[in-house]
This record gives sequence, structure tokens and C-alpha cells, in this order.
Amino acid sequence: DAAPGSQDLDSITFFSFSLIEGYISIVMDADTQKRFPSDLLLTSSTGELWRMVRIGGQPLGFDECGIVAQIAEPLAAADISAYYISTFNFDHALV
Repeated sequence: DAAPGSQDLDSITFFSFSLIEGYISIVMDADTQKRFPSDLLLTSSTGELWRMVRIGGQPLGFDECGIVAQIAEPLAAADISAYYISTFNFDHALV
């Protein structure tokens, strides 16, 4: 594994775990998924793959609002689904 902070931008290791009202949602890249036993995870029945776009080349400030809307509006107009994840250091749009 690469050292933290030395990631190749063409292949970013990504893992997000959410627990909301008793439901668990895990979002991860294909290589991370291979680390789990094949029968452990319930995955998309369609087998659709998402592409991740990292928003900004550096952490975004709290005063930089409206970025999600600027990304979501044209995607919605084109009938493209999107999933947005915000972390402390970066924001990510999965399309």
C-alpha cells in the first residue's frame, strides 16, 4: 500500500462507512472491495460502477458554499445520478 498522502490521482483508495437510523452503507473502490470475502457484501444488483471526482485540489473552506449545487444541477438536468461525500480534507462526487 502507498503511504498516506502519496496517492496516484488515477487510482485513489476510497472507503466510506455510514450508519444512519440503523442502516449501514459502505462505499469503496473496486480494489478495496476485493479485500472482503465475496459473499459478505450486498452489492448493486445492476453491477453499475460509479466514477469518483475529487472536488478541489485542497480542502474546501466553510465559506465556499454552493459547490454541490453547481455540480448537481447539470448532472440532474442530464438525468445522471450522483452521490456526494464530504470529508474533513476533501469533497468527492460519485457519478
